[in-house]
Amino acid sequence: MSLIAPITTKPSDKPPTSRVRLDSLTGLRWYAALLVACFHFGYEEISSGTSLHVFRLKEIVYAGPSAVSFFFILSGFVLAWSARPHDTVTGFWRRRFARIYPSHLVTFFVAVATMIWMSKALDLRIALANLSLLQSWIPNRKDWWFGYNGVSWSLSCEFLFYLSFPLVVKLVRRFSTRGLWMTVVAGNACVVLAPLYMKSVEHATCWDPKFLLYVFPPMRLIEFVIGIAVALLVKKGAWRGPGLAASLALSVLVVFGPSHIMPFDFHWAADTVIPYTLTIAAAARADVRGEPSPFRNRINVYLGEVSFAFYLVHEIVIFSVDHFLKTHHFTIPMVAHLGLVLAVSLGGAVLLHEYVEKPGVKLLSGSRRKKQPATA
Repeated sequence: MSLIAPITTKPSDKPPTSRVRLDSLTGLRWYAALLVACFHFGYEEISSGTSLHVFRLKEIVYAGPSAVSFFFILSGFVLAWSARPHDTVTGFWRRRFARIYPSHLVTFFVAVATMIWMSKALDLRIALANLSLLQSWIPNRKDWWFGYNGVSWSLSCEFLFYLSFPLVVKLVRRFSTRGLWMTVVAGNACVVLAPLYMKSVEHATCWDPKFLLYVFPPMRLIEFVIGIAVALLVKKGAWRGPGLAASLALSVLVVFGPSHIMPFDFHWAADTVIPYTLTIAAAARADVRGEPSPFRNRINVYLGEVSFAFYLVHEIVIFSVDHFLKTHHFTIPMVAHLGLVLAVSLGGAVLLHEYVEKPGVKLLSGSRRKKQPATA
């Protein structure tokens, strides 16, 4: 799904009049989802005691969890960019529900089926928390956060974002250009410093650092607000930052470099929030200006369109393929194993996208358009 929104190529206080496709942001989503999938593959295979090659893969994609931060910033950006001037709150919520819940519901039941196949216990309380997208509000319970389809914990955060967006965007739109810049800078500073100032909260509450810094929805709301402020700055033509090549190079450098030597709590978001903010803004601005972008080709854009479905199915596939291979005593090289997981995940994602996500949006949102703007 492509990002379509009104824009202007020059600084102006007037409402933008032209419309462009922000395909670079759509294409970038695929690489963020792929980073998460590779991390989960390495993490789960290490947990089950496999080869040194898998350990090396896990070390390479050590910053994989930070890709969720990319999604959260992008979510705020896209919603602020494509917000309808006269939209109703209930209309917005209905479209958000249509966008994520049908796919979440289907993958939940697929996860239940695979758990039964693997003879794993089912817990009704965890199931209800997962279905209601409340699992990320439970302190110190990893079994609740990552139960059933574990990646859906992030949808619990998105649920808060969607509920709060109509109010938050109304407030942020009142900010001057300087106020928007202060929001971006302060938000990034909060995320970067969070592993340090959260130590006192951890001691006071006895809450797990992973809950406070990674899972807890109000904490992740900061990244969402950063995305909103960045979108409004780019929309006004007031964004001042490096271009796409420099921003992307910085993101790649941090993901595969410094994040490996920083303290563990930093790799969830603190290491990468600044380069991700710059990259999202630069990619959008490149599309606005018609500048070259490696993410705008048809293959990248389609992969970006199915990236949400890919994100939802990939961990179920990792567990299922691993269980199948072990049950039948098959041993295959790590590269072949990873390739199989990614291929099956992509195939499942295409099916979920084409036969659940798109029909769900059309049916539940009441839209008659052939294509919907892609959202995070």
